[in-house]
Amino acid sequence: MLLAAPPAAAHGFGQRFDLPLPLWLWVSAAGATIVLTFAAIALFVRERSFGAGHPQLGLLELDRLRPLAALLRLAGVMVFVVTLCAGFLGVQDAYRNLITPMVWVLWWVGFAFVCALLGNLWALVNPLNTLFIWVEGLYAALTGSALPRKLPYPAWLGVWPAVVLFLGFAWAELVWRDKDVPAYLARALLGYASLTWIGMFLYGRELWLKNGEAFSVAFDVLARFAPMHASQGKLVLRPPGAGLIMDQPVRFPFLVFVLLMLASVTFDGFKETPLNQQINTAMQGSRSIASLLFELSELGFDESQLVATAELIAFPLVFLAAFWLTSRVMKASAPTPLSVTEIACAFVLTLVPIAVAYHLAHYFSLLLTAGQFIIPLASDPFGFGWNIFGSAKYKVDLGIVSPYVFWYSAVTIIVLGHVIAVVLAHVAALRVFGSRQGALVSQLPMMALMVAYTTLSLWILAQPIVG
Repeated sequence: MLLAAPPAAAHGFGQRFDLPLPLWLWVSAAGATIVLTFAAIALFVRERSFGAGHPQLGLLELDRLRPLAALLRLAGVMVFVVTLCAGFLGVQDAYRNLITPMVWVLWWVGFAFVCALLGNLWALVNPLNTLFIWVEGLYAALTGSALPRKLPYPAWLGVWPAVVLFLGFAWAELVWRDKDVPAYLARALLGYASLTWIGMFLYGRELWLKNGEAFSVAFDVLARFAPMHASQGKLVLRPPGAGLIMDQPVRFPFLVFVLLMLASVTFDGFKETPLNQQINTAMQGSRSIASLLFELSELGFDESQLVATAELIAFPLVFLAAFWLTSRVMKASAPTPLSVTEIACAFVLTLVPIAVAYHLAHYFSLLLTAGQFIIPLASDPFGFGWNIFGSAKYKVDLGIVSPYVFWYSAVTIIVLGHVIAVVLAHVAALRVFGSRQGALVSQLPMMALMVAYTTLSLWILAQPIVG
């Protein structure tokens, strides 16, 4: 009876796929793995210094990588310019124009994979940063002085600009109907670039990249999980997740940013589920909501986009409320002079492995399927019939990802991410609550939250399989 699986339609993969075990068994096993990890950590980890002074292995001197870094920066600028020109000048077909797969697949998904699994490559090749550096150098060469005096960046502002801009990006990715129209996408890209350059000019390049450039902040968050980073003039190797162990807690705006990243990817998966379709139908069936949507549609707003926008905003608010409530229970469980917000800020980085795991699991098949469009478009980026590199005739294989590979990879990645998160959370608890007993008691609510999110993640990922 336990081995029996009901019939399943794999409409997400173009072929039939039955789970080898019922979904509830997968979810139960994943939850049990997290609980057992917590028990093992609680049993063997006793020192507050655990995780401090993690081993590092020096790989290369950064000075030896300068020629390669310069080449990568130049390549980043060239790809940015070609992509922008393709959007404005190329054929307005999402499948024949480079900008669509470049922005949504190779850049957003691909760079996230690289930053999380290797290191922060975006900090090196960011074309917006490179172009501004070139302008600064040119201005200095022509005038003999630096760019005009910059405005002081308000300390209270933190990364709130990045939060707002990342929410706008999430809306464009998940709600905007014209996101695949090359010209519209090019306008949005140029608008974001212009806003970034204005921020750099007003507040300074490094300050804006650290606080206002949404993707520098996002890729930096993912890269803290990565095994490679720059330290004291060297490229060093460290244990995965070691960069998330910090002596000082982050500030509240950064907490909101991390939860927004996690919530937006979760919403991306949830919006395709039958449950979300039922919710949308119920909202349309409500007389008051239907009347409000009709009135807004009379003003030119799209009803479906309004509903999706409301859901997109609701998801991070729900995540924030759940995490704040968990932090409150943690404070009530163990004595500490810290406030609930301070506890939440001390633990939010422990969620990054979960964000990394869900991002990898959710976008794995997209990168391998839609990412293939880059091969023919590299030879014909404008859709004009060119064949620059001889790859224009490449046939995209949308069935390259086996549903078996997808499911087993997704389960493994998500469970592993939560296991690492449990370890990091215990390290943080030892530092925040001081005593081993206080750390153990405080982590029960966090463990419950992680089990709940594991369940939600696997349920969402299974919908194309069991839906």
